[in-house]
Amino acid sequence: MIDLSRTHHTGIAVPDIDRAVADYSAALGLTFAPIRDFDPLPFWTPEEGAREISVRATYSLGGPIHLELVQGNSSFYDTARPAGARHIGVWVDDLPAEADRLVAAGWTPRAANLPPEQGYGAIAYLTSPDGGLLVELISTILKPAIDEWLGE
Repeated sequence: MIDLSRTHHTGIAVPDIDRAVADYSAALGLTFAPIRDFDPLPFWTPEEGAREISVRATYSLGGPIHLELVQGNSSFYDTARPAGARHIGVWVDDLPAEADRLVAAGWTPRAANLPPEQGYGAIAYLTSPDGGLLVELISTILKPAIDEWLGE
């Protein structure tokens, strides 16, 4: 069962991450970790299948919940969609089991590192049955690397 007390971030897709960092820093007084480039990043969506994409991302420092800014070249990161927070990211210990449990409850896989039949990989995005919430399941396998990135 997803434990929302393990929420790590609220994610926002942005068209220009450098500008977004400057804007959010100035307006909200936030400090961000260095921007990282993930290129190539294995990525699967139902619309585009499995392929490699480029993503630039950063997190606000402090917390306990971070603000994630992400810029990517997949239709999944299309910033022409309505503005606002895109997803919440939650740590899970067994990502495939948690994703399968949500799918059985009517949730829809929207994106992941790997196709569902290959176990989703280290991250998976699923939408609630009403389409109102997008949750990113983050495997705790990634926690040491993300903690190091954020200096935690």
